[in-house]
Amino acid sequence: MDKNAISLHLANQYVRIVDDRQFDEAEDIMWPDFTQHGPGFGAESRQVFIDNLEFLRQYSRTFHLIGSQFGEWDGDTYSGETYCIASHFYVKEEVEHKMDMGIRYQEEIEIREGVAKYIKRDLNVVWTEDRPLGGQ
Repeated sequence: MDKNAISLHLANQYVRIVDDRQFDEAEDIMWPDFTQHGPGFGAESRQVFIDNLEFLRQYSRTFHLIGSQFGEWDGDTYSGETYCIASHFYVKEEVEHKMDMGIRYQEEIEIREGVAKYIKRDLNVVWTEDRPLGGQ
């Protein structure tokens, strides 16, 4: 794979893993020493991150849409940013709701022995919106 395509490939895998609730597959795209920090939470390892994903099961489904991506490689280390809108669907008082988050991921990818995976992916929430669906 072209080195410049790696960051988008990993971002696409990440949203598929999360939206399909295949959380254990995160091992395929993150190094064991992966970390993530965001507002009010943190994970100091890949396993803690995977365990934290169980929180998403409170939503009936999620939908992550990847937007702009910026970054550059320095040897075998990539530092960059991925924009994302993350939608979280749930039912409240018999009405379906959607909570959207505008996210800017600050990420690092490392290539080790020819394999590229995330080493860090911090989450910066720019905005949130929570509303009922269906014009209610």
